[in-house]
Amino acid sequence: MNDDEISAEDPEKLFRVLDVIGQGSFGIVCACLNTSNDLNYAVKFIEISEDGSADLQNEIDILKTTSECPYVVKYYGSYKKENYLMIVMEYCDGGSVLDVMQVTDAPLTEQQIGAICYHVLKGLSYMHAHKILHRDIKAGNILITHDGKAKLADFGVSTKLMTTIQKHKTVVGSPYWMSPEVIVAQNGANGYDNKADIWSLGITAMEMAEAKPPHYDINPLRVIFVIPNRAPPTLAKPELWSENFKDFIAKCLRKNSVERPSAEELLQHPFITASIAQSEPVIRSLSHKTAPLLADQRKRAKEREEDVGGSTLRSGTVLRVDTQTGTVIVGDGDGEDADPYSTVHFTPSRSGTSNYTGSVIYNP
Repeated sequence: MNDDEISAEDPEKLFRVLDVIGQGSFGIVCACLNTSNDLNYAVKFIEISEDGSADLQNEIDILKTTSECPYVVKYYGSYKKENYLMIVMEYCDGGSVLDVMQVTDAPLTEQQIGAICYHVLKGLSYMHAHKILHRDIKAGNILITHDGKAKLADFGVSTKLMTTIQKHKTVVGSPYWMSPEVIVAQNGANGYDNKADIWSLGITAMEMAEAKPPHYDINPLRVIFVIPNRAPPTLAKPELWSENFKDFIAKCLRKNSVERPSAEELLQHPFITASIAQSEPVIRSLSHKTAPLLADQRKRAKEREEDVGGSTLRSGTVLRVDTQTGTVIVGDGDGEDADPYSTVHFTPSRSGTSNYTGSVIYNP
């Protein structure tokens, strides 16, 4: 880690945890209040280890590179406390697209899918122009905001290519969303490039349409053998969807990555161009509808925990986060005066995680 990039301020005195909102690729994410400006931020807590410091530096470098793009979560800085790093990012109050589907118990409409895909493609176009691969595109890693933006998040497994012709062979991502060339990358194949993100976007479009990704009924450890050997998936009820939407998915899911359009080319697809004008109003409406439902869901979850005598996360100062055991320790005061300790064990259920997937590194 480059210590000159880490703020010298004591994060315990600056941030107060409000809620545990999810788990990214390799860290816990909390909504935190910055006591100096009364604004909320999403703060990712990651335990620092010698063998993982390069990965952390990579994630920070990517966040810094993409921070000016309005379709990627904004990065505000990093703080270090004892053995964990705090990465401070923009707080998106509408939650993730996965949150939206879970809280409403319904898939998205074609208009909503088009609006979100347009913003995701704008983010991918920016990233790919800077030779960055996201490598974990899915509904849980797309956040929405009250002002009508969909933003890419969670760069824990992202990577930057040194040249435009470089290929990667590391098998990373979430199984159901992995492209065929990513899965076979370590088996002597030619590797993969940013077209892998395009496949994942096609799978995500299907996920938004059907509230689950293709092959959902197959065990994630088995699905990685199924994807390279089957024809690209198609919508279960194609008659419900427009020809433009079906063609968009088909182009994203071409098995031969060379035949897949780039993000820049897909921005010209009729399904996307028809979504541009109303994209922000559509996403804004979605966020305004789901943000209070998410807040109410969290409130009821805490009340249920209190009723059964379980521990619940109180507003306070984050003193320690253990990403291995899923434990957050919070104090009622500031810094060394934070006493008594409140230890909270939890199962993350929001952005970046779900009942059926997680970000993995798979070694075949």
